[in-house]
Amino acid sequence: MLNRFKSPWEYSSIDVAYGGGGHRKFFFRAKTSDERVIHEAFRNQQYELGRLRRSSELKDLLARQKNTGKSPLVIDAGANIGASAIVFASMVPDAKVVAIEPHGENFELLARNVSGLPIEPMRAALSSAQGHARIVDPGEGHWGYRTENMNGSVAISAAIPRVTIGEIYERYSATAFPFIVKVDIEGGEADLFAANTQWVVSTPLLIVELHDWMLPRSGNSRMFLQCVSQLDRDFVYIGEDIYSIANNLS
Repeated sequence: MLNRFKSPWEYSSIDVAYGGGGHRKFFFRAKTSDERVIHEAFRNQQYELGRLRRSSELKDLLARQKNTGKSPLVIDAGANIGASAIVFASMVPDAKVVAIEPHGENFELLARNVSGLPIEPMRAALSSAQGHARIVDPGEGHWGYRTENMNGSVAISAAIPRVTIGEIYERYSATAFPFIVKVDIEGGEADLFAANTQWVVSTPLLIVELHDWMLPRSGNSRMFLQCVSQLDRDFVYIGEDIYSIANNLS
């Protein structure tokens, strides 16, 4: 059911390609930012890895790791209603995708859209440390919800859990290996890359959208830039996204 949050928007669906020639229903809110999400992910192929000159190296890495019996782990942070998660699951063979989305109504659509796929929907805020966060609506549409870390003085009933990349890696360490982390968390990257960034070293491909344009004079991207500048990684800009690729994929 999609009426839990008593949305004033009309729900619609389209058929989207998945896997080797299959199709499935994808649900969204008509005449909202959901339509642009669909356009970017499915029609513009925003996360198509074939655009990278090093895409063959990434494919070779997948082929080598297949012999270990572990699946490639993809973390989609800021998964919204599930379009990017479905793209990653379809594009990366045998992937286990963890799709993180903090906003309740977005998450409800996400869970419905990925049902039956090797995608774990997780309602949480990605962060550098555990704790709780609250949702902030800056008026950018359904894809623009932000989170703010909470302290103990705020009512916990308004909170969602904060989750770290490190704990997700640990949870799946027996069955999966890190492959892609995609981060589009509306300015939350300042907190994410402020501490506990050891996970970046073991992540072959990091895809990040920065948000200095949305948060002027805040230096929001500083922590990310400081983190990756100290590592042996390529830095490729395609559209709104930065692709940070480890230079040692052996």
